[in-house]
Amino acid sequence: MKTDLIGRALCLELMAALIVASPAAGQSESEEVLRQHFEAAKLAETSGDFEKAAAEYLLVLRSRPRMAEARTNLGLVYYRQGKNSEAIEAFQQALEGNPNLFVATLFLGMTYVRTNLYEKAVGPLKKTIALNPHELKAYQNLAVCYNELGKPEQALATLQKAAELFPQDIEVHYALGRVYSDLMTRTYAKIDQLDPDSYRVHQLLGEYYEARRDYPAAISEYQAAIAKKNDAPDLHYALGNLYWKQHEFEDAVTELNKELALAPENYLATWKLGNIYLAQRQYDRAFDYLQKALKQKPDLPQAHRDLGRAYFQTGETERAIDQLKIVTELTPDDSTTHYLLAQAYRKLGKTKEQYAELELFGVLRQAEQKRSKRPNPVEGEDEDKDELLNPGAPNPD
Repeated sequence: MKTDLIGRALCLELMAALIVASPAAGQSESEEVLRQHFEAAKLAETSGDFEKAAAEYLLVLRSRPRMAEARTNLGLVYYRQGKNSEAIEAFQQALEGNPNLFVATLFLGMTYVRTNLYEKAVGPLKKTIALNPHELKAYQNLAVCYNELGKPEQALATLQKAAELFPQDIEVHYALGRVYSDLMTRTYAKIDQLDPDSYRVHQLLGEYYEARRDYPAAISEYQAAIAKKNDAPDLHYALGNLYWKQHEFEDAVTELNKELALAPENYLATWKLGNIYLAQRQYDRAFDYLQKALKQKPDLPQAHRDLGRAYFQTGETERAIDQLKIVTELTPDDSTTHYLLAQAYRKLGKTKEQYAELELFGVLRQAEQKRSKRPNPVEGEDEDKDELLNPGAPNPD
């Protein structure tokens, strides 16, 4: 990728310089010689003969010492050779002639990064982004600088902006993950330094392992945190949530109830208890918890969907449809609800509506799979958003 960037940069500056140097009618013989040196430099770069390319640019600069484009191209040749000091000098001289040269600014910053001169690199890289907010390499290198300078929050902000501009770039997301990991490590070290025996140390580690889907390790850390501070809000929910994810419902119910005893307003704990009772066909309890969750948070789509499923499974199909329609308004791009609506319309014998919902389900499901680059079952699998049909529950049909 970096080689392609250099190649594009060389072509850009060569074109600019050749426009300046190309002879028109009436131009002198010396200008024709200048053009020949540019062409020779370009051929040398193409063949990988960077020594010759540098020599040709130096000949150009003897005649036109203030030609910033030629100075930039010379710097790029030095950059490709790994001659960092020479490259920095060439880019600096180019920018003296034209302070707004995009390529010289970018590669000056990148050369500083390559030579670990992170403080010096920040200015040129920020200026590069100002000149062209869509240059990915500027964001990536600027984030490296901030991280190396002990400013992970600024690195994070830089990469988050890059992720907005380049949502499909794997390297950006990898770098984001590294920064998040670094922030977690720094935070853990600080907490451990302040109070090595704090329950927060175990809570933070539990969250780290949970994010990595290492659930056994996460459970162990949450249990250790609870052993140190049994009455801390969120700990019992975190542990119960992991049990819920793994369909260990008995343990999940115990922990979620403990959470509600400490924090009755935790609507996710309330909803998940309703979800569990729905999966176990304990409909009276399911209705109780799902309706309570919706009193706490009326726009919670998970609870509306589960309430719709509960109505469906207890024969109240019209009321099920009402709840599922609310979900489509709250989360219009979710496919699962349209699948459930199709089943409900089928039960009522409304074939036209059934097939319309199935068509929507197919379109949205394809879009979801395209985004995730992998197939998902109808039931979904994430904790608070996507696992809205619990695999332990009976199929609505």
